[in-house]
Amino acid sequence: MDNPREDTPTDQYRTRGAFTLSAIRADAETQGMEAGFAAVHAELKTKHREQEDLEEQVQVHEAVISGCDRVVDRLVRSFDLRLFDLCNKNRDDPRYRRYFPEGLRSVTEADAREVEPKRVRALLKALDEDKDKPGFTPLHGEYSARLLGAVEAVEAADAACTKVEEELAFLKEKTIADVKRRWVEERIKLHADLTKKFPNDAARVESYFSRFAKPRKKKGATSEG
Repeated sequence: MDNPREDTPTDQYRTRGAFTLSAIRADAETQGMEAGFAAVHAELKTKHREQEDLEEQVQVHEAVISGCDRVVDRLVRSFDLRLFDLCNKNRDDPRYRRYFPEGLRSVTEADAREVEPKRVRALLKALDEDKDKPGFTPLHGEYSARLLGAVEAVEAADAACTKVEEELAFLKEKTIADVKRRWVEERIKLHADLTKKFPNDAARVESYFSRFAKPRKKKGATSEG
């Protein structure tokens, strides 16, 4: 009997475990020996399903973030055009450079979760400081509240996504990792119990266990020795 590697996918635990449980339950001489392994296998299935549910939730939240980010981008591009007109269509004008020192794309194409909200916040801070300067009062009135609402929506969506991502990480790295460890322990114990029951029939003992898939060799890899 082989054991899973550290990088063995959880679905292989599930399929190999299902094989073992079915094989033992189908044999009148071994029925009931699987109880300990069956319990931890059921627990692993439950936790793996929780993982899949959380992974789907992350995708849902990422889709919401993407939609909110599009709203921010549209507003920033619109603001850019109005500011460009105010600066006599001169992107080297200090007033323009104050808002887009590295250009429009440095804002609209920045990471939607980590970078762009901070840059939009900086833009809003500058707009608040400039609201009483010539030409900026209309810009402030038209864009300040809308941009603030849009960036707050991104931040709220990001916070919701981060919460689920943290739950998912803990589930995978702590909870499921511990269940897998106990799964392996119970499987080894079951193998030992079967060996004691059939000490002269190693082939029969091994027949209750399905081997794990071997990792595929990368293209171009050469064997040594």
